[in-house]
Amino acid sequence: MKRAGIWFLSALAIILLIALLLNDSRPPPIAQGVITELDSPRFETASKKLTEALQSKFPIGSREEILKSSLLGQGFRSVEPPPSNCIPPGQHVPIGVIFYQCLTPAQEEQRKRTLVYKWGGGICTEFVYVTWSSDELGTLTHVGGRYYGACL
Repeated sequence: MKRAGIWFLSALAIILLIALLLNDSRPPPIAQGVITELDSPRFETASKKLTEALQSKFPIGSREEILKSSLLGQGFRSVEPPPSNCIPPGQHVPIGVIFYQCLTPAQEEQRKRTLVYKWGGGICTEFVYVTWSSDELGTLTHVGGRYYGACL
């Protein structure tokens, strides 16, 4: 019985180690030195600092493609859309049914102009979201960042 317990704990330790190694453990390069360990509970302050860093690196008038390719190269990913069986806004859903709300056209457009980077894993996960808008020529008209973290 003791051996089974030791084997179980060893397997659990290996799984946790692999999970930690597979997850990013640091913020993306654009946020390194901007978001620090002290910022974890102060998401609004860290988000302002992140926005300033983004606007410095990608000022208004920059090319949208440069922003996207730079962030994708740092490990950012697109935000996934809701599942195809989502419920349109305003439609009633029976109580007790788990569902996903469909995005409005404006929300869908914003989702397409949002990239996310996640790091941590295990008990706590942290997120950086970058959102932007651009004109018909693909020139940035706005760029902003948001930092958030959550623990189980």
